[in-house]
This record gives sequence, C-alpha cells and structure tokens, in this order.
Amino acid sequence: MPGSESDSSRDKKDTTGASGTPVITSGPLEDEGMKMRGNSRETLKRFDCPVHGIQRIISGKYKLRILWDLQHGPRRYGEIRKQLLTGISGTKAVIARVLSGELKNLVNLGLLKRTDRAVIPRRVEYKLTQLGESLVPVISVIHKWGVKHLVRDSVLRKLGLLPGSERKAI
Repeated sequence: MPGSESDSSRDKKDTTGASGTPVITSGPLEDEGMKMRGNSRETLKRFDCPVHGIQRIISGKYKLRILWDLQHGPRRYGEIRKQLLTGISGTKAVIARVLSGELKNLVNLGLLKRTDRAVIPRRVEYKLTQLGESLVPVISVIHKWGVKHLVRDSVLRKLGLLPGSERKAI
C-alpha cells in the first residue's frame, strides 16, 4: 500500500559509520513519475516545461534557504532550523512540521541526502547530493540579483557590500 511505513523505508540502507555506529541513509524514492535509466534514478525528469519544473521543485517556505545554507557542508536538523531564523526580521519561530516536510521533500527529490546515525541522542544530518550541488550556482545568481535589487542599503553596509563599509564582500 503506497505511503505505508513499510513502503517508506524501502530505500533506506543500513551501513556502519567510521566509529562503528549504525547509519541509515535515505535517498530519492521511486514513484509513478520517476523513471529508471541505467543505474541512476531520474526523479526530476517528469516535467514538460523547465520553468514549471523549477518552480515546483523550489517552491516552499524554506527550500531555497535550506539548499543555500547546505552549500557549506552537512548540517543537523537543529542547525538548519537555527540558520533559517537568521537574517529575517520579524521571524520568531520555524514551524517544525513545515521544516520537516520541506526536508523530506528535498530528500525525495534527490537534492538532499539524509543520514540517521543510530546513536542516543539521535543524530540526523542532511547534506546536498551532487544534484543538489548543481543547483547552488543557480541559487547564487538569484542571491546576487536579490542583493542588487531587494536588500536595503543599511543591511548591505553592515555586510560590507557597499562602498564605505568596513567589512569585505561575502
């Protein structure tokens, strides 16, 4: 039965980490819209229009920020949540249910890899897959456009992105 617990765990692989602790990794799930080509899963080749496809993949409250923040390496759930709170005025909390859904969706799309280390306390890390890393330059272009056209000058001065500021460009 689709969506049952036994079906959702079919892509998890048990391995052993460097310290000998069990590790469970998750990758993209196969569904009706996904095709197999050789040994690689084609999870995204299901759209007729590339702009519509990109819109569907990156739409969501946190997806772009998650992908952008993970470009510097793997992060735990709490670190991702904390990072999402920085730089947005008026934001007091990240809704856990929404963030968990966004992370799960990005894993299912094959953009993130989830690693669950079977230790106490539980340790779950997320990192970009090769496919996810291929989106970073695209998001970088969006970031540059946003810096040029959307961010207030006072914020740019604080970040050192305007002439006359003390800090170097990021």
